[in-house]
Amino acid sequence: MASRSLSPDGKHVAVLFRRDCEATTGFSRANLGIGRQRRPFRFREQIFIADDDHGAARIGSWDGSWAETKWLSADHLLIRYAAKSRLFKQNARVSDVSVVYLVRGS
Repeated sequence: MASRSLSPDGKHVAVLFRRDCEATTGFSRANLGIGRQRRPFRFREQIFIADDDHGAARIGSWDGSWAETKWLSADHLLIRYAAKSRLFKQNARVSDVSVVYLVRGS
C-alpha cells in the first residue's frame, strides 16, 4: 500500500496501492479505491488505474506510477497523477464521493 487517507468525516477511506501486472503493461500500476470506513476495503471499488506507460511517466517512491490523493471535503477527493501516465480507469464518482483529477508535470 502506498497511501491510505481517511475522509474528514471519517466515513470513507482512499487507498492508493501498487499492483504488478502482465508483460503488456508497465511494471506496476497506481490503483486507487474508495471504501466505507466500517467495511473492509474492496477492490471492486477501484476508481483510478494508471501505469507509467513503459517509463514515459514519473515513478513514485514506491516504484509505481506517481499519484497522490487529497480530501477536499468529506465527499470530494482530489487525485493528482503524473503527466504521460497511461490511464485505464478514471471515474468521476463512486458512491457519494465526487472525484476530480489533476495532471502534474509536463
